[in-house]
Amino acid sequence: MNDLYLRLTYEQYKRLEDQLRRFESIETTHRTVDGGYHKAFRLQVTDSLIIEFQGPLIKAPLSG
Repeated sequence: MNDLYLRLTYEQYKRLEDQLRRFESIETTHRTVDGGYHKAFRLQVTDSLIIEFQGPLIKAPLSG
């Protein structure tokens, strides 16, 4: 396991907190050609740092 530590200013921390509170609005679904999908979300940590987290590939088709 890897750990990542970032020291943020108060404003950066609050911006990150706001994004996490709106998680449902920032999570996206990405479909593959063969019918699988994965979910992902991006967090803007600082003005110059955006981190994208991608979930595992799900082989079953997404309903809907």
